[in-house]
Amino acid sequence: MTISISDLTSNVKVSENFKEINGDGVFDHLMSTVNTHLNAQFELGRITGTDYANVYLGALQATVQQAVAFLLGMSKTNAENSLLFQKEITEYAQTLKETKEAPDANSVMGSQIELQNKQAKSFLWYAQNKHLNTLANMWNINTSTAGVASTGITAINATGTGNMNDQIAAAKPVE
Repeated sequence: MTISISDLTSNVKVSENFKEINGDGVFDHLMSTVNTHLNAQFELGRITGTDYANVYLGALQATVQQAVAFLLGMSKTNAENSLLFQKEITEYAQTLKETKEAPDANSVMGSQIELQNKQAKSFLWYAQNKHLNTLANMWNINTSTAGVASTGITAINATGTGNMNDQIAAAKPVE
């Protein structure tokens, strides 16, 4: 970021007798205030001789620093405002909402939430299917070795609470 001299002092006009300098830059406005206060102290006799020169030099240096700091701060604030505006646009694009409501289903975030919900259902369905597969394997082993489908394990029996038919019904995909 470059600060131009015109930002600090712009439209400077010096009168013919050099008693008045008028400009509308940041430095010009600050120096105008400093000069007013400095002249008031000089006229009251509180600052005289070399003290006046020292105070003026210190005030001049501080004023230049503050003018530059002000312009840098203003530039930073403008950049931050621009960034916040862009963030608002991005947030709107992701949610399609201008308020603090849940995102629209057609927005980026809405689609992402829907996908995550489907993934969660899919993981549950996968786990239930694995469980059913294990039970079916146990049933096959039991019928091939013992010759009967009925066992002491309710889950692989054809009847009873939590039986094989209930397990098959539970393993269907969830919509």
